Amino acid sequence: MKSFLVLAAILILAQANIDLSQIKRRELDALVTTKLPITLQQSNGRIVGGSEAERNSIPYQVALLLTHSQGTFFCGGSLISRKFVLTAAHCVEDVLSAEVILGAHRFNEIEEGQVRLQSNKFHIHSGWNSALLINDIATIELDQEVELSDKIQLVKLPSRSDASNTFANAQGRVSGWGLDSDQATAVSPVLREVDVNVLTKLLCNIRYLGVIQDSHICSSGVGGVGSCSGDSGGPLVVGDTQVGVVSFGLALGCEIGWPSVYSRVTSFLDWIEANSDVVIA
Repeated sequence: MKSFLVLAAILILAQANIDLSQIKRRELDALVTTKLPITLQQSNGRIVGGSEAERNSIPYQVALLLTHSQGTFFCGGSLISRKFVLTAAHCVEDVLSAEVILGAHRFNEIEEGQVRLQSNKFHIHSGWNSALLINDIATIELDQEVELSDKIQLVKLPSRSDASNTFANAQGRVSGWGLDSDQATAVSPVLREVDVNVLTKLLCNIRYLGVIQDSHICSSGVGGVGSCSGDSGGPLVVGDTQVGVVSFGLALGCEIGWPSVYSRVTSFLDWIEANSDVVIA
């Protein structure tokens, strides 16, 4: 089983106005130590089976260009306050600095209303464990406050009264610039979204042979839908509330019908409040 699991939505080299087909990705193995550059169609954590999002219809979606000693990589995130972005721990682990792109539809282009900010302030959960796939959550503190607009808005986080809500069987939406199929050779040039169904922990654990913890939340992959490489750190939203952060999936492909797994936001409300300026009621 260990040879099959890999962290979803792998970091992807990117900068404005480059050939997306030439973008390479760095694979962060969850339970395997080998880290090799591989072809983009080998993927997990996936926006597949969905469609292009209406421009600026997901105004809390964030694109992250992350500077690492091995190069510049890509992840997703969500804006939770004018000063903080929520993402996955594996996205910012060992990262030197980040370019945070807000209000983007085509992250590879400069668009009207798009904002790009720099940061080197990362708050990674102290319990993040890539072997056990737990506590995969982090915040990025921006160098300056973001001016909100019709293209840039905050995502709503769960309240403390939602802490016991499993969201099982609810319909959610996951979004990002990740690969849109197992045949894709580059990340999507446009923001994509897909509707997914939230699974119970029991059903997800049957597929993952006991790996799933209470701090995870899963979406069904039936019909070949979910997140893909490049979507890591991005939001799973139910209604208008973010309930998950893209974390990991199965390494055998994005369209094979396996569940996508996220860090469950309600399990980290105290941590988010302590590692941002967000006040959770």
